Amino acid sequence: MSVTSLTSLDEFERAIALERPVVVCFCATWANLCRTIVPVFEKFSELPEFTRTVGFYSVDVDEAYDVVQKAGVGPVPTFIAFRGGSRLAEVVAPAPEVLRELIGGAGAAGPA
Repeated sequence: MSVTSLTSLDEFERAIALERPVVVCFCATWANLCRTIVPVFEKFSELPEFTRTVGFYSVDVDEAYDVVQKAGVGPVPTFIAFRGGSRLAEVVAPAPEVLRELIGGAGAAGPA
């Protein structure tokens, strides 16, 4: 699987409403921490242990401000796990192992 970019509020709402858990990366191209962690997020999206259980999405905070407001995102990078429209967990500026735990926890949550 790969990371799917969400560019509108409608796309975001459809993605987080899925019964399959999803993790959304909120980043900006200008943020150094984003440039460091986004490649890690992309690698995790390709791991078989996650591709079967978790959907991977990204939002550029400068291009989809309405999505950022709806999600209540402040600093970037922020990663939020959702399932069935509910927020499961959130981490801000995580180390790779913390991001892996967020994704794994979302996958373990399974369908609602």
